[in-house]
Amino acid sequence: MLFVQEIDLVYTKAVRYGNFANARKAVKFLPVEFDKSDISDEILFHKVGLYQSPDGMERRSKTKILGENALFTGKFAPDHFGERIFVKRAENGYEILYTDKKQRGWIKSKFTLTEGKSGRIVYNDRSSFWDCPVWHYYLITFNFVCADKADFKPKIFFRKEPDFTFGDMKPLRYSGY
Repeated sequence: MLFVQEIDLVYTKAVRYGNFANARKAVKFLPVEFDKSDISDEILFHKVGLYQSPDGMERRSKTKILGENALFTGKFAPDHFGERIFVKRAENGYEILYTDKKQRGWIKSKFTLTEGKSGRIVYNDRSSFWDCPVWHYYLITFNFVCADKADFKPKIFFRKEPDFTFGDMKPLRYSGY
């Protein structure tokens, strides 16, 4: 079974200073509130949205169970892991794939998780919308744990150093919106 946590931390120019950046860097994993008896399929996906303002961080989260339709089939399509992360079944586990361009680039395998292994992908992005000229910056973290359903606990992602880490922290650029 694969446990996935996505943390989307959004902020604006008002909080780009050092002390705010240190608060963002500290968010690597969060607890999952979910009833173990509800886990019935092979992927548990927990998405957390955080918005950082000068007043602190505001949190929204949702958890859902995903089946085979969440696995990457080789075709670009809206999927459950954003536009740059893909998950494929591999021998004895799951292959985690990444593309540097949203739904367009070359898809590269970053690591394969087998039972008891964990991984983390971190990247950033920015965008503005046609009706609002304010830039929104995104720090996106994906945590992955391949474990048995019986190993689930609220702090399953709390591993300071995962077995595999990939950080694509290239300079921010206009992302094509």
